[in-house]
Amino acid sequence: MRARWFLQVAVALIPIAATSRALAQDAEAAKAFSLTGNVTIDVFSNLRGGIKEGSRTLDNVAIQVNYDGAAHGLRGIKASVGALYNGKEAFSGDLVGDLQGISNIETGTEALRPYEVWIAKEFDDSGSYLKLGLIDLNGTFDAPGASSLFVNPSHGIVPSFSQTGLNGPSIFPTLGWAVVGEAALGAGFRLRAGVFDPVPGDPLRPDHTDLRWRKDDGLLSVLEVEQQAESWRWALGGWAYSQASSDSLARLQNGNSGFYGSVEYHLDPATTTFLRAGTAKSDINAVDRYVGAGVVWTGPLEARSEDQFGLAFAHVRTTPLARFVGLSKAETNFEMTYAAPIGGGFSLQGDVQYVLDPGVDATTKDALAAGLRLIWEFGAD
Repeated sequence: MRARWFLQVAVALIPIAATSRALAQDAEAAKAFSLTGNVTIDVFSNLRGGIKEGSRTLDNVAIQVNYDGAAHGLRGIKASVGALYNGKEAFSGDLVGDLQGISNIETGTEALRPYEVWIAKEFDDSGSYLKLGLIDLNGTFDAPGASSLFVNPSHGIVPSFSQTGLNGPSIFPTLGWAVVGEAALGAGFRLRAGVFDPVPGDPLRPDHTDLRWRKDDGLLSVLEVEQQAESWRWALGGWAYSQASSDSLARLQNGNSGFYGSVEYHLDPATTTFLRAGTAKSDINAVDRYVGAGVVWTGPLEARSEDQFGLAFAHVRTTPLARFVGLSKAETNFEMTYAAPIGGGFSLQGDVQYVLDPGVDATTKDALAAGLRLIWEFGAD
C-alpha cells in the first residue's frame, strides 16, 4: 500500500519537475515560480484509557507550486497549484474514541488530493485581494496564530465549525471551490468574506477527488472582521449554510449557522496567550459550544531561542440530540507540547494529551496519549 502512494506522488511530481527544468532556462521567468512543501510524520501511542491501548503512525505530504506574476509584468497576480497526500492510519478513531481528535493530520483515509489550487489578484500593498479556486477556508477564516503550535485539531479551527457540512466545510483534507476576498479598512482592521461549495468532495467516497459544485447544494458563506495591534489581535466571524434543494442531501444543513471568535495577547516578546470560542445550532449539530485557551513560550531555554513550549485546553459541549445517541455531555482535552527546530528544515515536537470524557461514547474511559512529530519543510524563505 505504501509503495502505491510513493508511485502516485512520483507521477504527480513529474510535470512539476519538467516545468521547473524548463523555467530554469529562463532566469527571469524562474523568479516568478517557487516550490514549497512539507512532510509530517506523527507517531502516537494511547497509553491509558480510551478504546484500547496501542500506537499508530500518521503521515502527511504537501507540495505547492507558487506563481508571482510581477516577474512578467502582471503586478498583483498570484497563483498556486498544490497536492496533498495522507495515509489511512486512524489514531483517535481506532484507539482513543474522542470527538476532537488528537492529531491534526489524521484523516483515516489514504488519498492523494489536489490542494490549494487558485488564482488571486492583490489590489494594493495593504494586502487587499480577491481569490478564486480550491481554497482552504481555515487559511483565511478562524486562522490560528499562536495556537498553531498545538497538535490537537481544535486549536486550528473551532470544532463547532469544522464538524459542519456533509463532508466538512472546505478545510483539510478536502477542499471545494470558493471565492474569497479581503480588504484592509485602516486602524488595523481587516474584513474578509467568502462563498464556498458546501459539499466539497464526495462524502460517500472520501478517497476520490470530486471537483463538482452542484447547484442544488446551495452555498456556505463566511464573514470575518479582525483587528491587530502590536501586542494583541482579535477576530470575530460568522458562517451560514443557505437553503439547498429538496433533491440534495445538503438540505440536512439548511439553516445551519454559527459564530466564532479569538483573542491573542503578547504578555512579552516571548510569551503569547490565546482564547478561542465557537457556537453552532444545537438542533442540527453534535457540538454547539466550544472554548479553548493556551499559552506559548518562545525560547524557554536560554540556549534554544527558537524552541517553543505550550500548554492548552480545548472543551466542547455536545447537544441533547448527540447525548441521546450515546455521546458524552462534554469533552475536554489538555495538551502540553514542545517543538524544537534541528536544522535543515527539520523540527521535532513532543506532545502529551489527556482527554477527559472522550465524547464518541459516554462509557469510554479518560485517555492519555503521547507522541512525537517530525516535520521537514522545504522551499520556504
